[in-house]
Amino acid sequence: MGGNFTNPNPANWMVCLNPQSRYQVADVVADEALATIKFATGPVQNTLITGVELSREKVSIDTYAGLNSEAIGVGAFASGTVGPVSALFPPNNLPFSATPTVTGNPNVIPIDSRSAYALETANWRDFIILTGGVRFDQYDISAAKIGFPTIAAESNMWNYNVGAVIKPLPIASVYVAYGTGSEPVGAELDGTSANYGGLNPSSPINQIFSPIESKAEEVGTKWELLDRHLLATGALFRTDVGNARELVPAGFPNAGTVQAGAAYHVQGIDIGATGKITDKWSIYGGLVFMTTKVDASAVPTNVGLPLAFVANQSFNVLTEYKVTDAVEIGGQATYRSKIYGGTLLAANQGTVLPDYWRFDAFLKGKVTKNWQWKVFANNIFNKLYYDAFYQSAAPFVMVAPGRVVGAQLSARF
Repeated sequence: MGGNFTNPNPANWMVCLNPQSRYQVADVVADEALATIKFATGPVQNTLITGVELSREKVSIDTYAGLNSEAIGVGAFASGTVGPVSALFPPNNLPFSATPTVTGNPNVIPIDSRSAYALETANWRDFIILTGGVRFDQYDISAAKIGFPTIAAESNMWNYNVGAVIKPLPIASVYVAYGTGSEPVGAELDGTSANYGGLNPSSPINQIFSPIESKAEEVGTKWELLDRHLLATGALFRTDVGNARELVPAGFPNAGTVQAGAAYHVQGIDIGATGKITDKWSIYGGLVFMTTKVDASAVPTNVGLPLAFVANQSFNVLTEYKVTDAVEIGGQATYRSKIYGGTLLAANQGTVLPDYWRFDAFLKGKVTKNWQWKVFANNIFNKLYYDAFYQSAAPFVMVAPGRVVGAQLSARF
């Protein structure tokens, strides 16, 4: 059930509950054959992995008659609405004005995929390691609904990757990697909206596109420090995406439709550390700085804008200290920079989720060899922040949980 604050007063912790409903059945038949071949060519040790994958998946997505809260507007409530009710003590048994019934005219989406791949790794004395791989995917998808024409797409996709690792020291390595990827139309199998990559025969919006294509480049290094107890990593990366989809806004040709042909890129640096600083002190953390930009768009003013729904800076560190053999104390700090809203591609810089810090802490220990306990406090300072935008014609945001204090007891045998 979803909460809606349009009528009741949220200051009094009152909400209306709206049914979010669908009847969905998924059937999957898949088979994978894999072979690993190891051989030597002089001082070079080779490993060849090759295989094929075959699958048939069918998703049937139906609705319930009378339950249409997914399409409600501001101030309106769908059949089956209950409220106002307490947000702190909501009812667990919700009555409906009528018995919900399945509509009986589902979207039926079958997907046939056939894939073959090979990956070769050549290792020269653990000093130079080269990798290269290729993969072919044939992806056939269609969507049918009684009373509407069937829509279908066939995608034949070749992708590859290459990489090299050099280990100048036993504790250090430097690597470079390059790879390509493809995302066919309909990759979100349970979606019924073109905005989310789904297929819907009754939609007036064009949904048949060639695959989104991506290229990824990365150069980085890894070091095993403190007698190999701590792994430190750093990498520069860039991903270029072409034939991306975007929603054309009002005032431009084909307004309100989803179109392919846009392009954007993401680039940045990633730094991380995982392991033990001392025998009693452990750390797990990472820091990412990146920039994003739209490179091509059906809307000229989008070019040069950052991407929607992406945080350009993020940081997380979790640290633990062993007070005794039976007791550990720890804490976590998380930072995420601001996020712009938007529609499918370019950011609308007037719609922003602010940046935030969040702090957690915990104390855990052992009762016996098999029993463990833990007490924790998440979001210690009860920070009000937002997880994400929900992309829609009338976007809203996800409010993150406030302070949560709890305890748990677990057993392993």
